[in-house]
Amino acid sequence: MKQLLGILAIVVTLVVVVALVTSKSITADSPPRVTIPGQGAVLGSVAETLWTKQKFYSFRGIPYAESPSGELRFKPPVSRSPWQGTYDARNFGKRCPVITSVGKLNASQLQEDLEDCLNLSVYSKNLAAKQPVMFYIYGGGFTNGSASDHPPHHLLEKDIVLVVAQYRVGALGWLTTLTDEMPGNAPVLDLLLALSWVQKHIHVFGGDATRVTIVGQSAGAAMSGALLLSPQTPDHYFKRSIVQSGAITAPWAINRAPYAQVQRICEALHCAKCEDKRQAYDCLRRVDVLQLLRVTTEESFSPVIGDVQGVLPAEPQTLLRNLKRTVPLMTGFTKHDGTFVLATLYDMLLAKYGSIAKLTVRQLANTLIDLGKDSTSLSNNLLLRMLFKPEILNTNNHTAAWPAYIDIANIIYMKSPVIAYANELQRRGAAPVYLYTFDYAGEHTRFGYELGNSQYPFEGGVHHSNDNIYVFATHKLNAYDTRIAKKMVDLWYSFIADGEPKVSEQPELSIKAMETESGPYFHINQLVSVDSDILNELTVTVDDPERYKLIRTSAMPPALPPSL
Repeated sequence: MKQLLGILAIVVTLVVVVALVTSKSITADSPPRVTIPGQGAVLGSVAETLWTKQKFYSFRGIPYAESPSGELRFKPPVSRSPWQGTYDARNFGKRCPVITSVGKLNASQLQEDLEDCLNLSVYSKNLAAKQPVMFYIYGGGFTNGSASDHPPHHLLEKDIVLVVAQYRVGALGWLTTLTDEMPGNAPVLDLLLALSWVQKHIHVFGGDATRVTIVGQSAGAAMSGALLLSPQTPDHYFKRSIVQSGAITAPWAINRAPYAQVQRICEALHCAKCEDKRQAYDCLRRVDVLQLLRVTTEESFSPVIGDVQGVLPAEPQTLLRNLKRTVPLMTGFTKHDGTFVLATLYDMLLAKYGSIAKLTVRQLANTLIDLGKDSTSLSNNLLLRMLFKPEILNTNNHTAAWPAYIDIANIIYMKSPVIAYANELQRRGAAPVYLYTFDYAGEHTRFGYELGNSQYPFEGGVHHSNDNIYVFATHKLNAYDTRIAKKMVDLWYSFIADGEPKVSEQPELSIKAMETESGPYFHINQLVSVDSDILNELTVTVDDPERYKLIRTSAMPPALPPSL
């Protein structure tokens, strides 16, 4: 009997030990729960970083605003009311409506409130710390994007809190009559409310509200510029800014005819009295989400000047010249940042003419340049003189011209606006401005990311948004690409944390802020290097002795002449 009792005691002890170990394991990996003052409790989840397997906490889809539907459609966002119980933030919230996602929903799903998408995701390794905050603003041409597109498993290798806030896109965000009913620039107001949320609540997630850096890419770069320049942005909302591949001063960043767009969409929906702003608003406010998205697939959207809330009361260039605040900036572009524009134009010309052989090189080049909206033709004259030999202009030898077309797209849509934005801030001399070019050609590309790119007679090169492949864990990277990702995370983190870009693998490297309008600037490649004259990047494709690699044809000679 004593032996039996002894055996039972051992078994009980083992069970207790196993239970304790199991309990500790569950506690370590169990979903974190935090309470946001004035909102309520939030349940998150546990994940781990990609390279060193550090644990971090994910809180996805936390609502920061009420649904901008019904009476709130097109209006400034309203702070989310407190909720009862615990909000489940283990999964992403709804993404803001776009035709590619809404068009796939069934009848039952379409009955849901599709506009209830103003939520944000927060990632942190230490809820009790006081870490720098990266507030990321996604791109997507002002018509797409979501928090779920930006996995944090690279960035959370560093001691940082990452916030990705969703904002309204497309017609539901940008349509405006510049009246109280449709005041304009609602997506920028969404971000301002999200930044206000960060100021109030990021300490709950281990973030330091006094060390917020806004980071924006493409359309998000223009949005970050709007936030920097807007008199409606309190100075304490962010300390630094990283601007990737875009600027609020770019020709594509401002909608010059917002009311004409409203009328056009109103008429496409067969609304009555579209010439009357109030009548147009009444119709657009009530229209079904899917119906609105279907009639706006060919529309482009962007911020407007003179919105009712005073987000952008004047031209960006005017606001930039009169800017009082000082914010350290890191900005740049990819080596072939404009190839997505060239691809879009190629598709348009093919649809219209059946073949670009019907156009001369001069005609195609001028069509591409004219999209930049320079009414003086100065851009046309200079770019044609700089990039082409005269004898090629009146031929249809597009094969030889693709490198020059790529540089035209690079210059007008990305590089020149970014350089101009950096120069204006550098001239003020109040805060450091770091300028870079991302030159690394890795295994993956976003050229034709959704639909493929095999139809194009040119390569995408170091394409628009390829840099984000290394900042966010969107692709499975090989060993070479992983090294670049680690450099990118080093550069972004060191600027966010200390205001100076550095690479741990290159401790001897000294990256200096711009001293003149030409530079210095730095290249991000297998090795990060410093250069002196940013204007060399304007002809980087035609100057490249291996530019023939960007042309898809078996008839290509091994090299092209030094000048086109």
